[in-house]
Amino acid sequence: MKYVEKIAVTDQTERKNVILSVLDGLEIPYEIHDTVRDDQPVSNIIVSLNPSSHRLVIGAHWDSVDGSTGANDNASSCSILLRLCETLKTTDKSVDLVFFDKEEKGCPGSKAYIDEVGRENISAMVNLDVCGAGKQIVIWSKGNVDNPAFYGILTSANLDKHGVTDLPWLPYGDDRTFDAAEIPNITVCVLNPADLEVFRTVSAKIAAGQPLSEEENKAFHGVEVMKTMHNGENDSIASVNPDALNTVYNFVESGL
Repeated sequence: MKYVEKIAVTDQTERKNVILSVLDGLEIPYEIHDTVRDDQPVSNIIVSLNPSSHRLVIGAHWDSVDGSTGANDNASSCSILLRLCETLKTTDKSVDLVFFDKEEKGCPGSKAYIDEVGRENISAMVNLDVCGAGKQIVIWSKGNVDNPAFYGILTSANLDKHGVTDLPWLPYGDDRTFDAAEIPNITVCVLNPADLEVFRTVSAKIAAGQPLSEEENKAFHGVEVMKTMHNGENDSIASVNPDALNTVYNFVESGL
């Protein structure tokens, strides 16, 4: 939670500098990849552990929408990623932990990452997005349950252990970039029970290519998690629950 409180500021440079400061304090080596993609300057922060041609990427975008502290979207997920950086320092697995820039502006950061590393060197990607408000881990596995490219994260046993709900659709983020590159990927988020029931209906219809009714569309845009994002009425550090952060961290860490 202490990382969320530090990252959750509106100034984008300060958000980035907090992450770098934490990594420095933990003595974790990292690289800053600065480039221009889609006519936008981007700055990705990469902790590369045992780089190889079969690396698993675990990513979270560090930027927020203009005017938002981005506490839940996405300082919450960045704090989980920082904890994973610390835990995995001595791992023998090939993992890139990546803080992507500008997800909120079309995902040029994740595009630049794939350009630089090469899709042939990435076996799979876990996208952590909006992981701080709620009790229930929700994923969009995209058919990757038991795929060994995700190490043990997506085993049926690990999903059952953590009570993970697998939906047929979730809102896109940096995962869309990996979809376009035909790299297996999943998205992980957290929802409260009431929101999850709305998402069950909406995700099933969207995945089936069916239009939402006016009532369903209104319910979807009125879920509590939406209020914690993009300058919504609950878009503040108060929306982030430490238990949610621990839940997602334990789920991912136990599979590595």
